Amino acid sequence: MKKTSVNLLAFFLLVIFALLAFTSIWPDRKSPTCDELAHHIPTGYILLTKHDYKMDTSHPPLSRYIVALPLKVFMHLSVPNDSKEWRRADRSEFGKDFFYKYNNQPQRIIFYSRLAIILVGLFCGLILFYWTKRAYSPETALFALFFYSFCPNILANTALATTDMVATCFILLSAACFWFYLRNNSLRNIIFAGISLGLAQLSKYTSVLLYPIFILVFLFGFKEFDKNKRKVIFWQILSIFAISIIVLWAGYGFDFEPILKNAMRQNEKLAIIQNIVLKLFPTASTGLLQRFDYFLLNVPVPLGTHILGVLGILRHGYEGHGTFFLGKWSAQGNPLYFFVAFLIKTPIPAIVFLFAGIIVCFKEKIKLAEKIILTTILVLFTAASMNKLQLGLRYILPIYPFCFILAARSIILWKKVFFRLFMVILMFWYILANFFSWPNYLSYFNEFIDGPKNGYKYLRDSNIDWGQDLPELAKYIKDHKIKEIKLIYFGTADPSSYGIRYANFEPQDYLFPRKAVYAISVHKLESATWASSLTPTARIGYSIYVYDLR
Repeated sequence: MKKTSVNLLAFFLLVIFALLAFTSIWPDRKSPTCDELAHHIPTGYILLTKHDYKMDTSHPPLSRYIVALPLKVFMHLSVPNDSKEWRRADRSEFGKDFFYKYNNQPQRIIFYSRLAIILVGLFCGLILFYWTKRAYSPETALFALFFYSFCPNILANTALATTDMVATCFILLSAACFWFYLRNNSLRNIIFAGISLGLAQLSKYTSVLLYPIFILVFLFGFKEFDKNKRKVIFWQILSIFAISIIVLWAGYGFDFEPILKNAMRQNEKLAIIQNIVLKLFPTASTGLLQRFDYFLLNVPVPLGTHILGVLGILRHGYEGHGTFFLGKWSAQGNPLYFFVAFLIKTPIPAIVFLFAGIIVCFKEKIKLAEKIILTTILVLFTAASMNKLQLGLRYILPIYPFCFILAARSIILWKKVFFRLFMVILMFWYILANFFSWPNYLSYFNEFIDGPKNGYKYLRDSNIDWGQDLPELAKYIKDHKIKEIKLIYFGTADPSSYGIRYANFEPQDYLFPRKAVYAISVHKLESATWASSLTPTARIGYSIYVYDLR
């Protein structure tokens, strides 16, 4: 294909991607999800305006800078000057006040923040296209961009002001820059690889896995490097790591203070760390624990805030979180969680093309790009599966662009007439899967389980219900002239801000329904013992079930 034609087609796919994402965030289309309102947007604004990095260390700051930047530039929002207002034990309380009390324009806030992530999604698509084009061919690059542009899971997270799309983008950028470095060990490529790796670390703690991934790639290709260059490459990779640490530190404003100084719930964190030390060293003396406490509270260290965040994530991952999987709740996690989630939330045509692409890769000699791609997928997927923190497919979202590159390798089958018709049917099916799931991309499930109407039976939380469908519920109530509903809502947004008149469930409502209209978020469907035995009158975005029992 001609260069101009390839670039025009790529531009066309990115325009479609932008339109699909933009129309799904149009004001009043979707309400703020749990994490957008309670965590990322309010925290991001505090980070940008007050520079209080230890207000919330559950995520590195880059994603939050991005979602808050348009708010600072275009809206100039209000927040209290008293840090006690935003340093509350329950961050969702401050989030609600940020949206509805200090700045009573929630839809405008959420729209601008989500718009920033759409730009990140477009940038990620450009990286995917450019890297695939350089590593393989223009046709392969277009095919990978096709999978990316119509993927419901990518679009779902591109339309949310959260961390997952930012992490996906910069993990991909880091892998691509590392590939360019291994191809050409120039100083420029070393610097770019280091900066992109640092940005990945600033986007999500998961990105720390890129360090062992890059080391493994180096070891796998050890024999292919010239003997005289092996030591040089090794030291250059360490230089890339060093640059990334400097970039990471810069993202925290080069903070240099004790790990637990000014930390939220300081005593609680200190007790948790002491328990960990005692588990590792049961014979540790009181004096040793006191010296350890002194270090945490008084000795300044670089990146103390980031270290505190990593410790918190490790603790959260070890303790687990309430997870719904295949009809059961558990805090222990399941090693098959993400495998099943990938199988039932990825469009079937993409899975078929991925399988075909992997076969093509192994029939030929494994290339450098494929070593990076396969290693990244395996490490990220394995780490997620071993973790007890399993709250949605979004935790493995960064593997999707890599999977699309592998799937696009099947483009060579286009030369065979026998496969061509089959590929066209699959591509058309893939587009239809997107068309029928718009704008409810978050609740997408494929035909393996007969679509999103059955998704709640297998997975919950951000896989299907993140509190996003209040506007559609409000429209349903208005269209059906319902004066008041009884509501169980999984979310942090305010239903009344959408004109929803509701009452909370009374004790008997949980056991026996009365002649009323009930609305229940599917994440909490078991709260009402009778709900699962009745067919809902309506499914609002597949995340809220309405039971009209009047």
